[in-house]
Amino acid sequence: MDVFTTDGEIAVRRLRDHPDDWAAMARWRAEPHVAEWWDPDEPVPTAEELAEDYAEEATPGGKATGCIVEVDGAPVGYLQFYRWADFADETQEMMIGEGPDTWGIDIHVGDPSVAGRGVGSRTVVAICAFLAAERGASDVRLTTELGNVRAQRAYERAGFRKVRHVLDTDTRDGERVWCWLMRWTPPAG
Repeated sequence: MDVFTTDGEIAVRRLRDHPDDWAAMARWRAEPHVAEWWDPDEPVPTAEELAEDYAEEATPGGKATGCIVEVDGAPVGYLQFYRWADFADETQEMMIGEGPDTWGIDIHVGDPSVAGRGVGSRTVVAICAFLAAERGASDVRLTTELGNVRAQRAYERAGFRKVRHVLDTDTRDGERVWCWLMRWTPPAG
């Protein structure tokens, strides 16, 4: 099993093309605290739909790498990381301002029993350190909808800073949403 990084009881491993991973993702996407922010205009996907939509993320060599976040070996959330340059159209449309070594992440802690306990922030710290050390990331940038203050605080605890508002390609009620562009840079030295 490909484990990318750990922090104590938290591990980030590669998403597997396996019914257990797809079923877990479907459960998490149905949780109100995830469904409110992750593709809110879309119906909650089934495990089968996720297997089809995320097949590339479960395959080494894809543009994005899908991951499962585990706590004490139990799956609790989803994370993906990618080089922004591999998504040039979205990057330009959203004015991300990436360089060749700028990476992006998306995460949700879906299991409500661990949500709000710092697992997300600790996971983000660990994956950003991994991206800097193992993938040569000069910085990590992400977007979070303006109203998603809980996520913004979690990212700030992980070392991200708000940069500016950007118009995301994600939609809510059929309209593209305004988000904070947030940026993390590796510590100096």
